[in-house]
Amino acid sequence: MRHMVEDLARDCHSLLTAEIDAGRIQGGAACIRDIAAGEQRTVFVGRNSPAGPPVTLDSVVRIYSMTKPMLATVVLRLIDAGLLPGLDMSAAELAAGIRGLSVPAGMTLRQLLSMSSGLAGSKEHERMQQVYRAAGVLPFDYTDRGYDTDEIDFLRRIFGCELSSAPGTQWEYGRSADVAGLLIQHYLGTPIDMLFSRHLFEPLAMASSGFFLPPGVATDSVLQPPADPPTGESLSRLDRTGGFRSAGSGGLASLRDYLTFLEAVFIPPADSDFLSDAARAELLSDQIVGLHDTGPDYIPGPDWGFSLNVGISPRHCGPENARRVAWLGRAGTSFIIDLEEKLIMLFAAPSYGQTRILQAAFAELTYRHSRQTAGTR
Repeated sequence: MRHMVEDLARDCHSLLTAEIDAGRIQGGAACIRDIAAGEQRTVFVGRNSPAGPPVTLDSVVRIYSMTKPMLATVVLRLIDAGLLPGLDMSAAELAAGIRGLSVPAGMTLRQLLSMSSGLAGSKEHERMQQVYRAAGVLPFDYTDRGYDTDEIDFLRRIFGCELSSAPGTQWEYGRSADVAGLLIQHYLGTPIDMLFSRHLFEPLAMASSGFFLPPGVATDSVLQPPADPPTGESLSRLDRTGGFRSAGSGGLASLRDYLTFLEAVFIPPADSDFLSDAARAELLSDQIVGLHDTGPDYIPGPDWGFSLNVGISPRHCGPENARRVAWLGRAGTSFIIDLEEKLIMLFAAPSYGQTRILQAAFAELTYRHSRQTAGTR
C-alpha cells in the first residue's frame, strides 16, 4: 500500500480520536480505497451508540446530502434505460397532471440536478428562508415532522413560492433534488425508493441502503450522532418504514455500500456497463460554467465547479480532465475522490454543527498527503 494512504489513515485516526475525546462524536470512520493498488485501509473509532457495537464497515449512517449523488446516478441510469428522455426535459413535463401545481417555464431536470433551478434553501439566504417558512416549506430532517410531510403538498407549497432567481442564472443550494425526485416519481408512476432499489441498490448489491432501514438490518448498526438535530426535534425511530422520501437528503447507507457506490460510478472497472459513456461524461463535467461563486453560499468553494449533485474540480472540466469530485452530508459525512490517483476517501463522524469543519479538516489532510506524494515523484 502506498505510504500516502498509510499516513493519511494515521492522521484520520488522530482526528477522529480527538473528536471522540471532546465528546463531539460517539464513533467515526475513515475509509480509504486505493483502486490502483487494489487495497483498502479503514480506520474505526468508538461505537455506533453508547451501548452499541463498535463501528465497522457495516455501520449505517444517515448520509443527508450525500443522497444527492445517488439521485443523479439513478436519473442517468433511467435515461440510459430510455425511461426518461434526457437531462434537458422540462420540469413542467415531469409535473404534468399534478393538480394545483404551476412549474416555472424554462426550468429543466438538468437545472434541478445542478442546483441552478432557482429554488432556494440555503441557510445564508434569510429572505428566502422567511418566504419558505411562511409557506410551510421546512428543511427535511430524519424526524417525525420531516417524514410526516406530504409529498404532493410539499411540491405545491414550494412551487407556490417565488423563485430565488430565474432558472439557469444562479447556483443556490436548496431543495432542488427533493423536487427532482418527487417529480420523477410522479412522471414514471413509480415510487422514488423503488427506483433507487431497481436502478442502484439491487444492481450494486447495496443491501444496507434505503430511505428507511432495510429489513434485516439491525437498528443498532446505525452510527448515531451524540445529540439530536439543533432544531430541538428528536430523530425518528429507526424502525420507521414509511413517509416523505427525500431524494436530496434522506438516504441511509452502510459505509461498505457507499464505497461500492462511489467506485461503481466514479472509478469503475474498464468493462463496467453500469453507466454509459455518455452518462459518465455528464457526471464528470462541470455543469454550471458561468455560475461559479453565484448565490448566497457557494458551497463547492474556490476552484471547484459543480456537476450533477456533486462538486467537481477543476472548474470548466470535462471527463478528459476532471481531477476530483467531492460532497458532504449535514451530519458529519463527506467524501473526496482523486480521479487521477484512483483513490476514494469516505469519512463519517456523525454530529451536528461540525460538518463543514470536519469536511475541511479531512480535505486538508487528503490534499496535504497528496501534495507530499506528488513531490516525491
